[in-house]
Amino acid sequence: MAESNATQVILTDDGIKIIKAQNTANNAASGVANLNDPNLMSVIEKQTQAAQYAGLTSQYNVVLARAKDASISTTALTTAYTNLNTFMTAILTDTTKASDVNRDTYKSLTDAYNTALSKVQTALSDSFNTDIDNMQSSVSVASQAASSAAIVASQATTTGNNASQVASQAASAANQASADYTALSAGVKDGSVINITTKTAIKEGVIGTAEIADAAITDAKIGNISANHLTAGTIDASKVTVANLDAGNITTGTLSTDRLNVGKLSALSANLGDVTTGSLKGVDIVANSFSTPNGSFTTDSNGNVVASNLTIRGVTNLVYNAALLGNSGTYPNTKVPGWNLFTKGYYSNATLHDGVPSIGFNASTGSGTWVTFAQSKLYPLNGLHGQPYSASVWFIEDGSEVAMKYQFTLAFFDANGNRLASGYAGNTWNGNPTSQGWAYKTINNIISPSTAVYVAIQYWAYNGTGHALFSSPMLTQTAQSTGYQPDTGNVVSAGEIDGSVINGSTINGTTFNAGDIISSTYNTSRFYPTTITPAGLVATTGFNSMDGLRTEMSAGSFVTKYRAVHSSSNQYEAYDGVFSGDELALNSGFTNGIDTGFQQSVSGNQLTGQVVLSPLNGIHLWGSTQSIHFSGLQMNGTGITFNSYGNIIADQASTWWRVTNFSGSNIANFGTDTAGSNVIQFNRELDIGNFQINTGHTFTSADKGAVHFAKGGGGAADIYAGAVNYTSLVKSSLLSVKKDVKKADTAYWAQLVNSIDLATYQYKTDDNTSHLRLSSIVDDVNVTKQWQLPDVFISRDENGKLNGVDDSVLLNATLATVQEQQKQIDQLNGHLLELEAKLNG
Repeated sequence: MAESNATQVILTDDGIKIIKAQNTANNAASGVANLNDPNLMSVIEKQTQAAQYAGLTSQYNVVLARAKDASISTTALTTAYTNLNTFMTAILTDTTKASDVNRDTYKSLTDAYNTALSKVQTALSDSFNTDIDNMQSSVSVASQAASSAAIVASQATTTGNNASQVASQAASAANQASADYTALSAGVKDGSVINITTKTAIKEGVIGTAEIADAAITDAKIGNISANHLTAGTIDASKVTVANLDAGNITTGTLSTDRLNVGKLSALSANLGDVTTGSLKGVDIVANSFSTPNGSFTTDSNGNVVASNLTIRGVTNLVYNAALLGNSGTYPNTKVPGWNLFTKGYYSNATLHDGVPSIGFNASTGSGTWVTFAQSKLYPLNGLHGQPYSASVWFIEDGSEVAMKYQFTLAFFDANGNRLASGYAGNTWNGNPTSQGWAYKTINNIISPSTAVYVAIQYWAYNGTGHALFSSPMLTQTAQSTGYQPDTGNVVSAGEIDGSVINGSTINGTTFNAGDIISSTYNTSRFYPTTITPAGLVATTGFNSMDGLRTEMSAGSFVTKYRAVHSSSNQYEAYDGVFSGDELALNSGFTNGIDTGFQQSVSGNQLTGQVVLSPLNGIHLWGSTQSIHFSGLQMNGTGITFNSYGNIIADQASTWWRVTNFSGSNIANFGTDTAGSNVIQFNRELDIGNFQINTGHTFTSADKGAVHFAKGGGGAADIYAGAVNYTSLVKSSLLSVKKDVKKADTAYWAQLVNSIDLATYQYKTDDNTSHLRLSSIVDDVNVTKQWQLPDVFISRDENGKLNGVDDSVLLNATLATVQEQQKQIDQLNGHLLELEAKLNG
C-alpha cells in the first residue's frame, strides 16, 4: 500500500460559557396577591419551596448513598422521591409566576416521602448510630462538592456531545474505506483520491491525508488528530479515557455536576468570571459584596443590606428550657424548670451531648407497661391548626433489657392539658444491653389537629429495666426536623431597615416609631406621629397652633387627650376621654401649666366636670356644667334641660313641657312659663286606653268601695277575660229592674237544653299540657249548622257578631231542666210506691 501524507485531526469544542446565576427573587413580589389562595402556590412560596426542596434533594442523595453502603433497601424511598420530584419539578419550573397546586396531592406525596425517609433513617440509626455525627458533616461536604461540581459537570456533557459527533463521522469514514479495500491493497499513489464505499478492514498501514465518511475504528492508533476536522457524530465518553483535558478548550455544552468532585472553586479557576446559571448549595460564601443583576438585593462590605423585598425566616425551638438550665435538688429527686420528670425521670449533668445536660431513665417500668418519665412545658398553639411540626433529640443507651422499648413523642394537648388520643406521633426503638454512642432521633411533618391547644414532647419507656438518657431536644413548626439550638429562637438584628414591607412575621423589639419626630415648637417630648411601646401602648400625637392632641390605646383602654397651648393664667384648658370597656368617661378640667407632654391627668382637683356612660350604671353627670339639654328645632331658649341632679329645668323662654302622642296630640301639658300662667293639664281626663301591668298585678280600692266597670254612655261594660277566679259570682236579678216577668215553662227549657249538642275539644292555642274541654258549640263556620245550639243560648257583641255561649241563660235553662226532671222523678217515685204497696199486699 502506498503511503500518503499524515492527516491531522483537531477536536473543536465550543467550550463552556459560565453565565450569570439566575435571579428570581425580584419577581417574588408579583405573587403576594396569591398568598391567600389555597389553590395557588405563590411566587414567594415557590422560592421558599425551591430552597427547601434543594435541601431535601441533598439530604436524599446522602441518605441514599449511605443506605446502599449499609445494604439497606431504598426502593420505597426512591419511589416516593421520584413521585415527589415529578410533582415538584412541574410546579417549580417557573418560580416567577404563581401556579395551580393540588394541596391534597402535595401533602400525600410529602407524607409518603417523609415516611419512607424516616424508615431508612431509622434503619441507618440502628446500624450506624456511631456514624450519625459524621453523616451530618458529610452532608455539608457533599453539598459543597456537588455545588462546586456544577461547572465541571457542564464541561463533561459538552465533551460527550462532541465525542458522539466524532464517532458518527468515523463510522461513515470506515464504510467508505471498505468499498475501496481492494484498490488500497494494490497501492495508491501519493495525491490520489480513493473512495472506499464497502466494508473494509485496514490491518496495517499509515493513512496520510484521507477523508473517512462513515467508519467504525475499533482498535487503531491515530497519530495526530486535528479535532477541527471532527464536525459531526457522537463520541461515547464511557469508551474514551482522557488523560489531560484542558478546560480552556471546552467552550460549549453541559457537564453534569454529579460527575465532578472539586474540593475548592480555586481548583477550577483563579477567576470564575460571571456564573450565570445553576446554584450554589451547602457552601459558605465569603465576599466583599453581593448583589443581584438588577440590584433588587445588595450587601456591601460593611454588612449593609438593601432589598426591595426581603423575607427573613428563622426556626425557633418550642421546647421550653431545652438546655435544662436551673436544676434544683439531687439525684434522683431533681427538678428542672419547665419540665415534668414524673417519678422516674432525673436530671444528669454527667452525661452531656455537646455540653447540653440530659434527662435520664434508670428504673423499671414493670411488665408490659408504658411509663412517661419526662414531658416538656406545654407550648400554646394560639389557634394555629393544620400546620406541620417536627422534633428531634439525641439518645444514648447505657444498658437496657432487650425486651425494653424507648419512645420519643411529639404530642398535642387539649385546653385541659390532656393528650389528644389521635394527636401524637412517636419514634420507637428497642433497648440494648450494651452501652451505645449518641443516636439522633427525629419525628417529621406531624400536622396539628383542629382540636389541639398545646404541643409538647415526651420521653417514654416500656416493658422492663433499663438505663438511657435524652439530650438536646428540638421542637419546631416545620415539615422537617432541624438540628438543636437553645429555645431562644432566631433573632434578626439590624441597625436600620428602610423602605421594606414585612409580611407574616413577629417583630420583637423595644419601641416602634412611625414617621419622623413631629416638627413643632410644642413637641418638647420629641413625639413621633405614631409609637408602639414594648408594653403594648399604641400612641398617636399631633400639634397645631392652638392645641396638642394625643390618642393612646392599650389593653382594655382607649384614651384621647386635648391640651391647650395658650392661657391667660397658669391653668390651661384640658380634656380627657377614656373608654375602658365598661364605661366611657369624658372629663373636662385644666392642667397646672402647659402640658404638651400629656403627663398631667384631668382628675382630682383639676376636674371641673364629668360625663360617664356605663352599661352598668347608666349616664352619670358630675359638675355644675354637666347636663342634658333639649333645645328643640331652634336655638332660641325654648327647650328644657336635665341637670346633673336629674331636675328638669325649662329655658327662660320655655312655656310648656308636653307629653304628646305619635301624631302630636297632647296627652299631658306641664306649664313651664316663668309667670306661672300655664297650668298642668291631663288632656284625656286620665282615661286609659290600654292598661298594661308589668310588675304589680293588684287593683286596690283604697276606700274599700266596689270597683265598677261602666260604659261611657251608661250601664255596665262587658268584660272579656280568660280564666276568671272569684270568691262568688253575683248576677243582678232584682225584680225592680225587670219588666214582663212571667213564670217559665220548665218543660220548654228542658227540651231546649236536651237539644244541645255537647262536644269535647281543645282550643287551637292549647298545647299538649291543656286539659280536655267540654261544652256546647257555637257554629260560626258552617252555613248549615253542624252543631245544634238554640239561638237563645248564643251571645252576640254590640255589632251582632256571634260571640259565644250565654252561660247565664244556659245555667238557668239547666236549672229548669233539673226542675222538670225532679217532677218526673217525683212522679216515678209515686208510681213506685203504688207498685210496692200492691206487691206487699
